[in-house]
Parts: sequence; C-alpha cells; structure tokens
Amino acid sequence: MSTRKLTPAIAAGLLLMLCLAFSITNAQETQNGMETRTPRKMSDRMAGPSLMGPVPTGGPWIEFAFFGRGSSATGCSPADPTGPGCAPSSAGNSVFGGAPPWTFTAPAGGANLTVTDAFLRGDQFEIFDSGTSIGSTSIPATSGACGDDPDPCLADAGVSHGVFPMAAGAHSITIKAKASPFGAGAAYFRIDAAPASLDHWLCYDVKPVGRFRQRRVAIRNQFEKMEYIVIGPRLLCVPSTKKLLQ
Repeated sequence: MSTRKLTPAIAAGLLLMLCLAFSITNAQETQNGMETRTPRKMSDRMAGPSLMGPVPTGGPWIEFAFFGRGSSATGCSPADPTGPGCAPSSAGNSVFGGAPPWTFTAPAGGANLTVTDAFLRGDQFEIFDSGTSIGSTSIPATSGACGDDPDPCLADAGVSHGVFPMAAGAHSITIKAKASPFGAGAAYFRIDAAPASLDHWLCYDVKPVGRFRQRRVAIRNQFEKMEYIVIGPRLLCVPSTKKLLQ
C-alpha cells in the first residue's frame, strides 16, 4: 500500500473544503429565522430564553414562527413544544414565544402592539385579537434581509411591520401569515404602554438674552400654511398632560 505525504498545499486545500462544508451546513440549518432540518439535541441547538405565562408590558420582543401563506403562527421550541426551532436575536432583546394565543392586560392608558418581520424581507402578517382581525402589517419589499435583531428590522422601510393601539383591559392575540414567500420563518412582536397624550400646551413668558436676529419662517398645520417674520421671543410653550382633579 502506497502512502502520500501531506504537503502544506494539500493541508490548506483540505482545510478550505472543511470550512466551505461547515458554512454550507450552517446556512442550511437556519433560513429566515427557522431551523430547516431535524433539530439537534438541545445542548447543540441555538438556545434562547423562553416566555412563560402572559406577555409582559414594556418588552422584551416575543419571537414567533410561521409557515406558508395563511398559516397560523406558533411559538418557538422549547417555549412552545409544538413549534419549530427558531434563531434568537443576536442582540439578546427577545425571548421565544409560548403557544398562542398570546395574552396580556393593557394598562389604564392603553397599550401598543408592535409586530415586525425579521431575517429575510417578504413576509407579511394579519393580527387578530380574540379572533377578530385588527389589521395587517405593511406591504414588504420582495428581496434583501434585515438581520435577526427586531430593532433595526422595525426601522427598515422594506420590512413588513405595524403598530396596533390596544384599549385598556384583557387581550388575546393570534397571528396569521398573510404573505410567506419562503414557506416558513420567524418574526417578533412586543407590548408597550401607550405614551401619555400630550394634547395640551403650557406657555411661559420669556425674555431674550442678548441680541435676537429677526428671521422668516413658514408655519404649516391642518388649516393653513403661512409665512411669518419672527421679531423676538415672547412665549415658550411646551406639550403637557392635563388631569381633571375635581
């Protein structure tokens, strides 16, 4: 039996082949945020924290999974034993969602439900509260990706997302895939208390310090668009909340 000496060039070639094989395997294991082959044992899988019980207000992001167009969203394994394995956000700002429906209680001032796609652009969702549709996320771009972090994905105009006001009280959320060009994937939602309404203004008299330079400005609102010459400051008005005490 003949033997062949392992030269540096051959060794480098074998190392390159192994690296390529490893990269291809990793790409096949996750697509659009979901594991695409039989999950490995939990110690080898991409693990992430799981949601147990009602959805908290004020975050974190809740990751959910979906399949083809019209399919009902599920949670992510192991939080949802019937759900698929999901790739968690690399920013550490999400948890795996449990089995739907996802319930929460909005505070007295109401809440906002924010839903955003992630990973590959192209998916779109319809949102239901206690079985009634409350709207759909925006129409997405048909190519590209935004990564696995829901925060930059939410800011990406090409990614489907939406913010849905929720009245105070109990809610039960389910989600359906309205568009799913890849046949499966993962996305996120979160609940935040609605910001206080700032529909009042409180004004203060002010006196200029130093010399004020006159300037010309254009003011636009729902009634008109006008141009004015500002000759000096007089009032400082700030948005404020108003509460009736008696």
